[in-house]
Amino acid sequence: MKSANRSLFPVALASFLAGCAVMYLVLPRETASAKTTAPNQPHPRAAQIQNAQAPSAAKSQNATGAQPQPQIVPRGAEARRVLNEIKRNKIADVNVRFFSTTSGKLSRQFKDFFDLTPAETSELSNLIQTTKAEMWNAAKVQAQVSQTTTGEIVVRIPPLAAGPDIYDKVMDGFQTVLGDERFKDMMLYSDRQFDSLFNQFGGEARTITFKQGEDGRYNVVIFYTTPGGTTSQTMNLDELKMSHPEYLEFLPAK
Repeated sequence: MKSANRSLFPVALASFLAGCAVMYLVLPRETASAKTTAPNQPHPRAAQIQNAQAPSAAKSQNATGAQPQPQIVPRGAEARRVLNEIKRNKIADVNVRFFSTTSGKLSRQFKDFFDLTPAETSELSNLIQTTKAEMWNAAKVQAQVSQTTTGEIVVRIPPLAAGPDIYDKVMDGFQTVLGDERFKDMMLYSDRQFDSLFNQFGGEARTITFKQGEDGRYNVVIFYTTPGGTTSQTMNLDELKMSHPEYLEFLPAK
């Protein structure tokens, strides 16, 4: 095989496998939080790849009169090799969702992509929960709670000085479990997902406001402020229990 053809082979292979590999790895497969893509909705880039391949698939079906056979989707090291090739050659903008919920449960995608054993899954899950508890304990110490004249409960949590040390600790833990090769790939596809899960590792200020309605139930507004701007969420207590149960500690005891 000529050298020019050899150099094009990885790109051709990546293009051929992009449809099945990307669709499998970037699509949500478990229930997501309100901030994530709804289940079973295609990632925009993945949809473009699928649509681009659709004409050739239809042509093949028309020529043979048979339905196209499903592709075998790569997992583990092979999946990472294919997607690394896709990312390196800029065929598509691909990422892997690490967490299926805001509680930090590892997604099926993450476990398949990094080919985790049950022991590794358990160790990383415990590390996530330990880190979340450490972050929350540091936040509670600095929390400032007040009540307005209209009865609203306002909780202000400033940025945390301990955040960078906690970040180093959780990254060291993931690297110990995954090893250098898988950890390197994890960082390639992390896309700030750890920052989102762990409140920017103390880099954001939070303001949580509990407002009691006429029916006696509370609605909650959470403002997140970082150097890049401010975002907000509005939810009821049932939704708060699902996404941020720790904030319920600030409600007066009944």
